[in-house]
Amino acid sequence: KQAYVKDLMQHQVDDGLIMAKEKVQLLSQVTERLETISKEIADAEKNKQAKKVEKLKSAKEKATTRKDKLSNLSPKPPPPLKHHAEIFQLRSELKPLLELEEGAKGRLLSVKETQSLARKDEILDEIASFEEKSRGWFEEDDIFQSRIDACNAAWASQSKSSKKGPKKAAPTSGAGSSKTSAWVTASTARPKSAVAKNTASQNKKTGGKGASGVFAAMMMDSDSD
Repeated sequence: KQAYVKDLMQHQVDDGLIMAKEKVQLLSQVTERLETISKEIADAEKNKQAKKVEKLKSAKEKATTRKDKLSNLSPKPPPPLKHHAEIFQLRSELKPLLELEEGAKGRLLSVKETQSLARKDEILDEIASFEEKSRGWFEEDDIFQSRIDACNAAWASQSKSSKKGPKKAAPTSGAGSSKTSAWVTASTARPKSAVAKNTASQNKKTGGKGASGVFAAMMMDSDSD
């Protein structure tokens, strides 16, 4: 099993699939290995152990090649969390609740708002649960935290880009004024035919006399007296 795992690790390094911290660790290991081999070569040469010196020099050459390869590798970003899709969905549900909580500072919450915010703690617990389920075997705390930070940064970027959308054009003053004018005209203006009809009806009721005719009749009654 150890040989199998070691072989897989070697292939991972050869393929360049290492993160920044792993690169630092591997470079530190190979540097220490080179220092140890150099001391062993010096001791072997002092003791005139030609075969051992030859063997150690071969090992040193391999270690030097490995160090050069590691130095030239570009570290890969941490792999995404296994349940990042579920975490993103929960954060989408959490976002309006956080905005509601922020906007409600300094005032009393309604019953509906209080019920909505009760879901906030449940969502946070579910996010923490999915994060823990995404943790690898024997994964160190700092590496795991870097993967969580990368997941949060990806969500923040996605959330920010989703805010940017096509803005609706504001109505022009002409369109607004025409709409208002139409409303006023419909409620206040009266057709000429209706005015003429009402005028004729009033004249008929008064015997075809307007205000001046009524005044003249009163004057005639006054003269007759």
